[in-house]
Amino acid sequence: MTTRTEALIIGAGLSGIGQAVAFARSGIDFVVLEKAPDLGGTWRSNTYPGAACDVEAHLYSYSHTKNPYWRSTYAGQEEILGYLRGVARRHGLLPRIRFDTRVVSARWDEATAEWTVETADGDTYVSRFLVLGVGGLHVPRFPEVPGAATFRGSSWHTSCWNHDVDLAGKHVALVGVGASGVQVAPHLAERAASLTIFQRTAPWVLPKADTAIPAWRQRLFARLPAVHSWHRLGIYLRREKRGFGFHTRPDLLRVAEPIVRRRIAEQIADPSLRALVTPDYPLGCKRVLFSADYYATLNRPDVHVVAGGPAEIRPDTIVDAVGEEHRTDVLVYATGFDLTGSFDRIEIAGIGGRLLKEAWRGGTHGYQGLAVPDFPNLFLLLGPNGFAPYTSVVPNLEAQARYVVQAVRTTRSAGARALTVRRDATDRFLAETRARFARTVWAPGNCRNWYQNTSPAGTVLWPDSILRYRLRLRTLRKGDYEFLPARGSVLAGRPDRERQVPRRTSVPAE
Repeated sequence: MTTRTEALIIGAGLSGIGQAVAFARSGIDFVVLEKAPDLGGTWRSNTYPGAACDVEAHLYSYSHTKNPYWRSTYAGQEEILGYLRGVARRHGLLPRIRFDTRVVSARWDEATAEWTVETADGDTYVSRFLVLGVGGLHVPRFPEVPGAATFRGSSWHTSCWNHDVDLAGKHVALVGVGASGVQVAPHLAERAASLTIFQRTAPWVLPKADTAIPAWRQRLFARLPAVHSWHRLGIYLRREKRGFGFHTRPDLLRVAEPIVRRRIAEQIADPSLRALVTPDYPLGCKRVLFSADYYATLNRPDVHVVAGGPAEIRPDTIVDAVGEEHRTDVLVYATGFDLTGSFDRIEIAGIGGRLLKEAWRGGTHGYQGLAVPDFPNLFLLLGPNGFAPYTSVVPNLEAQARYVVQAVRTTRSAGARALTVRRDATDRFLAETRARFARTVWAPGNCRNWYQNTSPAGTVLWPDSILRYRLRLRTLRKGDYEFLPARGSVLAGRPDRERQVPRRTSVPAE
């Protein structure tokens, strides 16, 4: 079966739903393909105990569909998933979403200037525009540890939680202390007979001031939307002010380091444990984590922190770097995600059959975090260089969704069938990004982190303020794109019928 539409969105998580709303409000015909049986993306997959967002709920929600009834400052997984389902219902998106539909390939047809998308069940979708909202937090990454296949107990990744296993009386090993590890550790310690935490690098963990939102404030926000909007704006501006220390003046963050170290000293009584869990790199260089009870959990007599990752896994034990064995019944991996795995699992071929994974062989990168040369009418939501880690991704996402709508309209108004970003414009953007990245706290001189990569930009981040990024996306610069003329049109002074395959032509900047 073949389905034709003007725009096709792959993924029904936070990004895909946001783009779908933007298309629906703009009158652009679209279909959403989602591999899972339900929407939600990250918030559908990650159901581990304690799963929650570390951005205030009122900012981690769309500005066009605000929720005045968030129950607490920081929302948990179930509440966020419920919110996304409500957004889809409110905007009439559900009839346009094809669930249980896994995309295996997407190929650009130069003759027709369309994308042909194939699914695992054999169906075909054809569209002029293709938007990837596949996200990066659902393809689990596992460390390669000798003997892993011999383990006789239960094991799983935090993103694939096994709720059928009762942890009571079990000896649990937790590998990794990133965001999910710090969130789940207190819950594991409460349920298990013992918890062994394998820590490769000590994280900076700041207090999470999560409080219940009183009913009177919820009613106020519901009755006075303007007050709700001002509250959301205040959160956004506070985070932008804080972000100045991350992307422009890293020296300002050093002021907070003694405060956090004192907090660690106050909560960790054992000097050796205190030294083990105190970071030895600048605050902010790696992702800053938030928890109200993580350090207190480490003080428990049935919790043991081990330096480094597992050296070997045996049938009933895990061996650490110094050769000590730790009895283990349940092994939980909190080892993060393969950020490019979502893209690699789909064979995406652009002009001349060039694969996206080949274009990214030197590191993931893109123009404005949205487009890649030689891949016409293709847009990546929250793609490389399109997000920053110090605040909510939603303001960025909304700016990107509006930009994609603008790209569709610009292509129409230009009398073109497609647009593709120019390589020279992309190179300028990447050079600017690399220069900006060098002054940030995330730069290689401070520590090693997953924000760094081998691309021309040197990073997967947008290394500046979100305000600056949003301003860049307010207007699509026609001079940064080339346009493919419509059939029978004369964009470049030659009719389309004179050639077998349309030749790319430039449209001058406005």
